Amino acid sequence: MQENEICRVVSIIWNKSVENLYGKQSHRNNFNILKWLCEYTFKDIDEKTKKFINTKLNISPVLENLNYEKSPVNMKFLIKTHKLTDEKEILNISQKHSLLFPIRKLLIVEGITEEILLPVFASKLKCDFNKSGIYILGAGGKSKSPNLYLKLKNKLKIHVILLFDSDAKEICNILKENIYPKDKILLIEKGEFEDILSLNLIKRALNNEYETVLPVIKKDLLLFPKMCENLEHLYRTRQLGEFKKAKFAKIISQNICYKTDITDEIKNLIFNIN
Repeated sequence: MQENEICRVVSIIWNKSVENLYGKQSHRNNFNILKWLCEYTFKDIDEKTKKFINTKLNISPVLENLNYEKSPVNMKFLIKTHKLTDEKEILNISQKHSLLFPIRKLLIVEGITEEILLPVFASKLKCDFNKSGIYILGAGGKSKSPNLYLKLKNKLKIHVILLFDSDAKEICNILKENIYPKDKILLIEKGEFEDILSLNLIKRALNNEYETVLPVIKKDLLLFPKMCENLEHLYRTRQLGEFKKAKFAKIISQNICYKTDITDEIKNLIFNIN
């Protein structure tokens, strides 16, 4: 199907469904907020995408009947702003309610640990990533981060920050030749993100999560140079199952209680991101 025909069919299906659900209502130009979001974030939008963005969809009745507290953050943003037209007012509402959108900064990280833990550590330091419009995107490895950046850099108006582990210095040096002045590369100096976590935090988190006969002590986390090696060994020898970074990061996130849980390295990273 051609784009115009797709837009026409979608418009009929959506608007007729809304009318059947909520009664006949006047169609408002609700698509303006979506159009503004795209124009705020992207430099050049191709004609095909513009056609989809400009599809006239009556979204107001749906948004007005959503449960705000139970809605995901992107829906919360639309609920609060879909009737607004002033850019400053939209930004003020977004910051006031920590609604993330419009995204004002893209943070590209290597893996899931950073995705999960950076916003949590930031919030403990009174830095709200949603309020600041910082969106975290996991690239799935250091070799994929540069390609993702090079793919996006000519399309985005917003700032981009790339965060790498310490073994990516060579990649960073090459990438610096192709990075825009408005963008930034950050490097974890001491290995991976797991390596800059507080030992006390890791020990406490694991002991709270797994009630093993033999509690974890600091010595258990210092057998190998890399923290992930220590954790893999610990999980294997204590029969805690397979060590998975995502699960481990969630356990850590639930046990961050004290100021000393946030190391200086993590503080510096969040300062440079924000």
